[in-house]
Amino acid sequence: MDTDAFDRALLAELRRDGRATFEALGQAVGLSRPAVTARMRRLLDSDLVTIVGVVHPSVFGLNAYAHLGLIVQGPIAPVAERLAEFGDLPFLSAVAGRFSLIAELRCTDQAALAATIRRIAGLPGVRKVETGIYTEIRKDTHFPPGRYDETPVDDVDRGLLAHLRRDGRASFAELADGVGLSTSAARTRVLRLLESGAVHVGARVNASAWGAPVLTGFEVTLGGDPASVVSVLDGLDRVQYLATAVGRADVICTAVTYDADETLRLLEDVRALPGVLGLESWTHLRVLKEQY
Repeated sequence: MDTDAFDRALLAELRRDGRATFEALGQAVGLSRPAVTARMRRLLDSDLVTIVGVVHPSVFGLNAYAHLGLIVQGPIAPVAERLAEFGDLPFLSAVAGRFSLIAELRCTDQAALAATIRRIAGLPGVRKVETGIYTEIRKDTHFPPGRYDETPVDDVDRGLLAHLRRDGRASFAELADGVGLSTSAARTRVLRLLESGAVHVGARVNASAWGAPVLTGFEVTLGGDPASVVSVLDGLDRVQYLATAVGRADVICTAVTYDADETLRLLEDVRALPGVLGLESWTHLRVLKEQY
C-alpha cells in the first residue's frame, strides 16, 4: 500500500499517544477529522499498523532484563526448541553473524536472571553465551517509554490492561463493559495507569508491510560518557530498539531498513560517531519467538 508524508506524520503521533482523539491527531498533522479517520481506517485495515497497550514488565514483577548472544555448535533448531520453552524468554531469533541465536530475558530479579543464564549455558549444543545486562531500555515497541512510577495494580486493573493490550483504542465504555465498571470509573483507572507509566498505548508497525524487511541488530562499545552517542541513536528513526547495558557492550540496538545498502550506511554513520570504539552487527533471519 502506498503511503505519504501525512501517513508518516500520523504514525509518529500515534506512536506517542495511541489514544489521541481524531481532532488532536488532525491538528497535529494538519488534516481534518474526517481525513484522519479515513487514513486511520486504511492503515489499520491494511495491517500496516496496530494500536496496542504495552505494559511495563515491572507490573508483572519482572525487574531484571538481559540480551543474550548464543554461539551454538551444530544445528540451532534443537537449541531453539528448548529455549522457546523458557517462560522468562520473550524473544528469540535466528541470526547470521558471529552469534547463532539472539535472545532476551525478563526475570523477577538479578538472582533469577543469573540462574536462567546458567541453565541456558548448560543446554546441549550451546558453546557460549555472551550477556549484556540492561541498565536502561530507551526505545522498544514492547516496553513503555518514560519513567514508571510504581502504583498498586489489582485484578480490575489487570483486566483493563489485558483489554488495552488487545485494542489500545478501545473506548472507555468498551473497557468498562469488559471489567464490570462504570465508564467514569474505567476512565479514572485507565488514566491512572497511563500517567504512572504502567502502560503506554502506541502504534506498532508491521515493518514488512511497509516494505522495510531488513532487521539488523548491532552492539556498540563506547569510550567515555555514552550520553551523546545514546542521544544520537535515540533520535534515529531506523533504530527501533535501544538499550544501554553492562557486559559485552555498552549499547544494544535493532534497526529496520529497506535494503542492505541502507543498513550499511546506518552502521557506517554509527561507527563515525565520536566516542564509538567498536561495533558488531548481526542480521535477523527469522524471529522464532516474540511473546511479550
